[in-house]
Amino acid sequence: MHRRHQLVHAVLASGLTTVPADLAAEVAAEFGDFGGFLQEVQRRWYRAFDARLDAVLEERPQDVHDALVRLWRDLALTMPAARLMLDANAGHSALVEGDDRHRRLLHAATGVVLSPAPLTEQPAARRKPCLLSLLLRTSTT
Repeated sequence: MHRRHQLVHAVLASGLTTVPADLAAEVAAEFGDFGGFLQEVQRRWYRAFDARLDAVLEERPQDVHDALVRLWRDLALTMPAARLMLDANAGHSALVEGDDRHRRLLHAATGVVLSPAPLTEQPAARRKPCLLSLLLRTSTT
């Protein structure tokens, strides 16, 4: 686990949205492929999100949707490299199952079907689609 943590940190610290060439062999050996690496980043993101979600829900916000949007954006400020990696690779097949599962769990935990509109308003420097907006677009259950 320690080695996995070090590799995730090293790749994200590179600022790239792919694995740097000098780490490719180690990442492949540890995660199997780029998809396995992305799944690890995704798991870390959702663990951090869910840990903060508990605190948000304990406060019983009047507007759960806005609270979730703030939570997502605050976490993106805390974990910008992970968010950049996930957003840049949002269409990768390795992320679909985890995104779908988390979308369903988020809906079950909040009782709210979220609208993507507030999440698409991003600073001009960051026009790539936000993963949460992609998830929420398909949130119908």
